[in-house]
Amino acid sequence: YFTMWPTRSLHKHLCALFLASAVITSLTVLKNNSKSRNSTKAYANITTKRNHTAPKQAIINEYFGNKINKSEIIHVLGLFELTTKWGKRPEGLSEIAAAELAIKHVNHFNILPDYTLKLIINDTRCDPGVGIDRFFHAIYSKKAIVTLLGTSCSNVTESLAHVVPYWNILQISFGSTSPTLSDRKKFPLFFRTVAPDSSHNTAKIQFVKRFGWKVVATFCQSEDEFLLPLNNLIADFENENISCVTTITFSLDNYKEQLKVLKNSDIRIIIGAFSIAVAQAIFCEIYRLGMYGADYVWILQDRQEIWWNSPKECSSAQLNKSVNGLILVSDHNVVTDNGTSISGLNNHLFEAELNIPRNEISKYARLTYDAIWAMALSLKDVQVVIENEFNYGRKDIVRKFVRRMSSLNFMGVSGPLKFIGADRVGSSVLRQLQDGHIRDIAIFDSNTNQLDFECKACHPVNWWNRQTPIAQRILKVSLITVPKSIYYSVIFVCVLGILRMKTVKLSSPKLNNIAVVGCILVYLSVILLGFDTSTMNKYVDELCTVRVYLLSSGFSLAFGSMFAKTYRVHRIFAHYGGPSRVKDRLLKDKQLIVLILIPLIIDGIILALWVMIDPLERQLYNLTLEINSDDRGVVYQPQLPICRSQNTSGWFVAIYGYKGLILIMGVFMAWETRHIKVQALNDSQYIGICVYSAVFSAIITVLTSFTNEYVVLSYLARTISILTSTTLTLFLLFFPKLKSVFGRPHCQDPIMQSMGLKIEYNTRRFINNDPKEQILRLEIQNKVYKCELAALDLEIARLE
Repeated sequence: YFTMWPTRSLHKHLCALFLASAVITSLTVLKNNSKSRNSTKAYANITTKRNHTAPKQAIINEYFGNKINKSEIIHVLGLFELTTKWGKRPEGLSEIAAAELAIKHVNHFNILPDYTLKLIINDTRCDPGVGIDRFFHAIYSKKAIVTLLGTSCSNVTESLAHVVPYWNILQISFGSTSPTLSDRKKFPLFFRTVAPDSSHNTAKIQFVKRFGWKVVATFCQSEDEFLLPLNNLIADFENENISCVTTITFSLDNYKEQLKVLKNSDIRIIIGAFSIAVAQAIFCEIYRLGMYGADYVWILQDRQEIWWNSPKECSSAQLNKSVNGLILVSDHNVVTDNGTSISGLNNHLFEAELNIPRNEISKYARLTYDAIWAMALSLKDVQVVIENEFNYGRKDIVRKFVRRMSSLNFMGVSGPLKFIGADRVGSSVLRQLQDGHIRDIAIFDSNTNQLDFECKACHPVNWWNRQTPIAQRILKVSLITVPKSIYYSVIFVCVLGILRMKTVKLSSPKLNNIAVVGCILVYLSVILLGFDTSTMNKYVDELCTVRVYLLSSGFSLAFGSMFAKTYRVHRIFAHYGGPSRVKDRLLKDKQLIVLILIPLIIDGIILALWVMIDPLERQLYNLTLEINSDDRGVVYQPQLPICRSQNTSGWFVAIYGYKGLILIMGVFMAWETRHIKVQALNDSQYIGICVYSAVFSAIITVLTSFTNEYVVLSYLARTISILTSTTLTLFLLFFPKLKSVFGRPHCQDPIMQSMGLKIEYNTRRFINNDPKEQILRLEIQNKVYKCELAALDLEIARLE
C-alpha cells in the first residue's frame, strides 16, 4: 500500500486533502442518514428472509411487533413533489395547502371521533429512490402510519405501490395517471382520486355514438402510458359495434410517415393519444397533409396545458388552423352546478379558503383535498379496529379499509367520487377548441352514463361549414363517357361527310377519290373517339391502336393526294417550255399514287413499332372526387378511360414530326404554283387554308389531352377541330367542281365541265363565262397573233 503512495510533495498534499474530504463527507452522511440506513438494512433482511422459507406475516411481526402503540393521532404520510430534477415545482405548495385544508375540515367536523388526523409532509423530488427512502423513514419512526397520500409522479407512485402491501398500508394518489396502476393484482391497496385516461373511454364512446360514427381510427405514441388506455378503448368500441379500422402507433422518428399512412386509410374520426411534447409537431404535419377542417375530427386527452401557442415547426396561423375544432376530453374536477361538496364547499369557497392565487393552484389541488376526505371516510367505520388491533402485520384490517374505500360515493370538490377497482370513476367534460378559445360542449355523468350537451356552461358544437363530419366516405366508381346526344350528333355529322355524290368527277378522279377515302377514315376515327368501351371486355386495347391508325392514315391519304396534284402542277409549270418539255414533266396518276403510299407506309412502320415496343392500353384516369349532395358519406370517383402507353408523348412526337414535314413541303409547292393562271389547276389558295386548319386541329388535339378533367369540353373541342379541318378540306377541294357540275348543261360532259372546258363543234374550248378566262385567252391570242405576224415578216423577208 505504501509503495503506491505518491513521492512528490504536491501529490501527497492533494491525496491527503481528498482523503480528508471523503472522511468528513462520509461521517456527515452516516450521521444524518443513520436511521434510513438502518431501516433499509432491516427491510433488506426482511426481504432476504421472505425469499427463503419464513412466512411473510411472521417476519413482519418479528420485526415490528404485534401492535402499534395506541395514540389519539392518526398520522397520514403525505408525499409531494416540491422539486424535480428540472428545479422547483411551485404548484406542489397548493397541493400541500389543499391536503392541510382537508385535514382541518375533517378534524373540525369530527369525522373520526376521538381521533385527530395529522399530515406528515415530505418531498420525493419525483425520484422513486427518494420516495422509497422517505417512506421507510416514516415507517421506522414511532408514528403509526395508517394511510399514505401521494404522489403526482407515476414512477414514484408505482414504486411505492409495490412496497406498501408488505406493511398493509392504504395508498391514495392524487395525480398519478399511469395505466399500469389499474392492475388490482399487482397493487391491491392502491387507489387514486385522479381519473386515468381509460376512465374517459365511456365518454368518448358516447360522443362518437352521438354523431352516428361507425368507424374510427387511432393514432398512438408507442409508450405504455398511451398504449394501454387505448387498447381498452378499442375493446370498448368493439363492444358498442364501432369498428376501429386503423390502429397506428408511432415514435418520434416516424410520425410523419405514419400520418401519411393514416391519411391513406381515409378514416376521418381519429382518437389521438400522445404527449404534449410532440403535439405541436404532429399538428403542424397535419396541416401540411390537409388532415383537418370539415372532414376530420381529432379527439385527444386534455392535458390541461395550452401547447398550441408559439409553435416551432410551423407558423402560428397554420397551427391554429389545424387545431381549430379539436375535441379535448378531461376530468370534470368541479362541483356540479348549484351543488356543494360533502364539506359544504363549492368551487368559489374552495378557492377562497385555499387562499392561493388562482394561477398558482395545481390541477391536482381539488383531487388532493378529496383524497384526504376519502381516507377519513374509509377509516370512520373501522376506527374501533384501529384502536384495538391495528398493526403493520394485519391484512384483515387493511382489507376492511379497501372494502370501505371501494364502496365510497360522495360529492367532493372535484365532483362526484367513486371507485371501480383502483380507479376513480368521475364525470368527464368534453371541450372544443373554437377560434382559439377552449369551450365546454358536453359533460358526461358517470352515474347515468349520459352526455349532457345542454349544461349551463356548454356551448354548441362548432363544426366546419356547419355540417357534421363523416367517419368514412363510401367510394363509388363511376365511368365517365360522352353524353349520348353529343355522340350521336357527331356520328350524324361524320355520316354526312362520308356520303358524297356519285356524279362528282374531278380533274384527277383517282387522286381525289384517294382524298375522299382519307377523309372517310378521319371521320371513322372521330366516331371511335367517343365510343363507349365500358361494355367491352375484349379488344379494348386494340381499339386504341385502330383509332390512332385511322386518324394518321386518313391524314396521309387526304393531304397526300392533294399535295401530289400540286406536285404535278409544279412539275408542269416550273419552267416554260415547248410541248415536248411539258410532256416530259407530266406525271401519271400511278406515279402519284406511289408517292402517296410513302407516308402511309411510314405510318404503318411507326405504329407497328409502337405496338411491339410500347403498346397502347386503356387506362382509367381518376378525376376529382364528387361528394353526393344528398348523402355526404358517399363519394363518387369519376374515372375517364384513356389510351396511354409508357411513352405516349414520344410516339406522338414522331408521328406529328414527319407529318409536319409533309405539310411544309405542301405549303412550299402551293407557294411555287400560286401564279398559275389556269384556275381549274391552281389549288394553292385552298391548300394554304387546309394546311392552316390541319395545324390548328393538331394544336387543339394536343392541348385537350391535358384537360381530361373537362370530359365533354375536351371531347367537343377535339372532335369539332378534326371535323372542321376535314370538312373544310372536302369543301375547298370539291365545291368549285360541284358548282360546275350542278351548273352544267344537261348535255355537257361532267369531266370537261369540271376542267373548265366545253365541247363545241367537236372541239374543246374554254367556257366564256369567266371574265378572267376571257382576258387570259385574249392575252394568249395576242401572243399567237404576234408570233404569226413575226413569222409572216420573216417569210416576206425571205421572199424579198
